[in-house]
Amino acid sequence: MHVALIGGTGLIGTASAHALVAAGHGVTLIARNPPERPLDGAGWVRGDIGDAAAIRSALSEIHPDAVLHLAAYLQFACEQNPAEAIRVNVDGTLNVLEACRELDIKRLVFGGSIASYGERADLMREDDPPVAATGLYGMTKRLGEMLGARYAALHGLTFVSLRYGGVFGPVEVKSAGMALVRQRIKETARGKDVVVEGASGSERTHLTHVSDAAGATVAALTRARPAHQVYNVAGPPENHMSLEEMHGAVRRLVPAAGKALFSGRGRSSGPVDTTRLRTDLGFLPAVSVEAGLASDLRG
Repeated sequence: MHVALIGGTGLIGTASAHALVAAGHGVTLIARNPPERPLDGAGWVRGDIGDAAAIRSALSEIHPDAVLHLAAYLQFACEQNPAEAIRVNVDGTLNVLEACRELDIKRLVFGGSIASYGERADLMREDDPPVAATGLYGMTKRLGEMLGARYAALHGLTFVSLRYGGVFGPVEVKSAGMALVRQRIKETARGKDVVVEGASGSERTHLTHVSDAAGATVAALTRARPAHQVYNVAGPPENHMSLEEMHGAVRRLVPAAGKALFSGRGRSSGPVDTTRLRTDLGFLPAVSVEAGLASDLRG
């Protein structure tokens, strides 16, 4: 299989590209700029998610069997610049869907988010309706899923949205969102106190090491006939914890780690049900927070 990976230079995209190449698949990244560290076995084509003609041209050049669409404007940035959030997360997704329709590309895997569920503390299942406290980022992700479902119904596209939850890993995060918050917590391992803006230490989320996120992504791309259009992606049940507890895991690994000084109020989210991911796509998330952190800090 050859996969066109849009937004492949970020945290999940980088890990997914490595996992696909390791599994023997071809990968071509579509991004505005080439990756800082070229990946052996993966090509690159220039393309901006907001430019419909550029995305169509890039996909036409690649002729992929499937598209993995991970390009996104993240949480904090969406609230700060709603117009750009719509341009990237909504119009950009429509550009990808249209290109897939025009070029007869039959599978699109979309980078969704547990932010689609809004602020809630109970177990989150894929068929649950959104709540009123859903932020702009979550709204755009939910709309992307609705667009994908419509294109699937009208044009025979196999559309799968992966609602990633609390992903962390070794790749540097640059966009303003919760992935950057988790990166700042990890930076305390260097022995310095860190101010973590836009979040409180007590807020809880279901954390996922990027290796599990990448494994689920490969499963979604390669499963012959996915039974559903939406799958939750999260780590094992014990990974549902507060940000303070995540920092505690850093300090257990590195006793000389600095303090994490939280400044702000974020949104808690409940544990994530991954039954559908395990039973239908056959992928079992297994990396604990401490094991994931240990792997990242060794690297």
